[in-house]
Amino acid sequence: YHAGVFEELYARHRSEYMRIAWEYWTTPNHVWKLAHGRDAKTKKDQEILHELHALGIVHRHRRSRRAEDYDMGD
Repeated sequence: YHAGVFEELYARHRSEYMRIAWEYWTTPNHVWKLAHGRDAKTKKDQEILHELHALGIVHRHRRSRRAEDYDMGD
């Protein structure tokens, strides 16, 4: 793993990660982790994933471990 890879992937959608983080009162790093495979553990995480999917950043909309609790309508 090379640190430059993280920086390149992060930089590609940096403004979107920052905007979403600001909107949901979290960190851009948390948004990046959700976009790159971290499981959604809360309703807020599910909403962030839904927005990332709508922006085309996440191509396959993953569900949380408790998906039945968070019906996002798709």
